[in-house]
Amino acid sequence: MAACAALGLLVVLVLPAWRPVAPPPVPAAVKAPAPSAAGTTGDAGPAWLSGPGEPAPLPAAAPPEPLARRIERLAASGDPHDAFQAWWLLHTCVVFERTGRLPQSEGTDREVLADPAHACATLNERMKMARIDHLERAARAGVDGALAELVEEGPFGDPTALTTRPDDPLVKEWKARVNGMLNDQAEQGVWSSLYELFTGFWFGHPAIAADRQSALAYGMALRDIMVKLDGVPEQQAIPFNGPFLDEIGAGLTSAEKARAQARADAIVARAADLRGRERAAPH
Repeated sequence: MAACAALGLLVVLVLPAWRPVAPPPVPAAVKAPAPSAAGTTGDAGPAWLSGPGEPAPLPAAAPPEPLARRIERLAASGDPHDAFQAWWLLHTCVVFERTGRLPQSEGTDREVLADPAHACATLNERMKMARIDHLERAARAGVDGALAELVEEGPFGDPTALTTRPDDPLVKEWKARVNGMLNDQAEQGVWSSLYELFTGFWFGHPAIAADRQSALAYGMALRDIMVKLDGVPEQQAIPFNGPFLDEIGAGLTSAEKARAQARADAIVARAADLRGRERAAPH
């Protein structure tokens, strides 16, 4: 019994030490408004009711920019690289709507649409048809890869016109214009145009007439750009190392092969000069 009495006394003495202390009375002039029927005041509670360090609520995320609006913005910027990007996004939607698949993206700068069905639904036919205008503007400005893509798009976005309407004056005019741009860029050593013409000269293309001697010259130029300017070992300059170029040169005379090599040397020299000017240009 004595032990129980002692324990009871201990509880009486200890309890006041840990019992929470009620907050002091708030003066009437600063009392919070009475709770509503739902049990809230309608305003944030006093600071002492909030948990320590609770982050402020995040603002609602802005909705993504519609693809149509983005393309309009790119096309209106005046930058030919933006025009090339506008073409790519439109091209992606055209291919997706025709095939149900996204086009292959070569290069890290090619964007892949996360939800093409939803994004492409914002486009109209006028915008899709205008993609060729954006691409040609980029090609004329020398944006790398744009001219090769223009060749593949075909006259006015219809590659079949090269075979179904070869005598159409508009198709002939398109071929002459595009080949002129290709030749100018290839002779300056622009890789994508040089490669596009090489494949057309050797393997054949509806827009590019076969030309064995030009194919050899451009194949040599591509090899020498890889080896002399890019530092690729010659045995790794595939497919332009040795046997392939020998096959292209078969049937050509020694004089024709010499002229092809001289032409290749001139292209490589201009490519080196172009790269030097690009490196020296302010960014």
